[in-house]
Amino acid sequence: MTDAPLDPRRPHVFSDFDGTITDRDSLVFLIERLGGGRRHLAAAARRRRDGRLSLRREIAANVRTIRAPWSEAIALLRAHVHLDPAFPACAAWCATHGVPLTVLSGGFAEIVALYLDATTFPGVDVFANTLNPDERGWRCVFRDRSDAGHDKAEAVRDARTRGRYTIFVGDGVSDREAVTVADEVFAKAPLAAWCRRQAIACREISSFADVVASLETRVAG
Repeated sequence: MTDAPLDPRRPHVFSDFDGTITDRDSLVFLIERLGGGRRHLAAAARRRRDGRLSLRREIAANVRTIRAPWSEAIALLRAHVHLDPAFPACAAWCATHGVPLTVLSGGFAEIVALYLDATTFPGVDVFANTLNPDERGWRCVFRDRSDAGHDKAEAVRDARTRGRYTIFVGDGVSDREAVTVADEVFAKAPLAAWCRRQAIACREISSFADVVASLETRVAG
């Protein structure tokens, strides 16, 4: 994949956002509270698993069921969706040690910005889809033409071509392609179970504290 030497002491950390950096998926939460509800979510997920719907189209269909004002969504998110308490320490550690930390979200930059503002997390790069919260039905603009709407694996591959040892942290369906190309995977459930079924080596975690502990050991070594 690359001719550059991959040194585990030169990591580049990539992370999903929803359900990985946060304690729950923000979009699922908003659809349950403001959109089509759990029944709609279950039906759309079933169509994707049956091959009748791409992840990109599933996300777009789910988002269109939300017609609430953006201000109402912000209030709900801030009250009910929270950061992994260990993530700020991970971001600070990466900044101190010159380790790139990139968030690759299948969700939306506007939501990520509510939690990872540039002042508090100056060294964190964010790549995500964008959102148009139209009260006639929210719409999304995807980053690329991939079936997922955001090909996270592309960023991981690019880092590997630059000789970086790539670490991916994720939890869900939109992370599957990325974990197949990363050098090391930290997975929250249910991604960890999927990795085991696919014979992809991963370390199952419940918190970013596990990621920090691994990084400290690697760089010290």
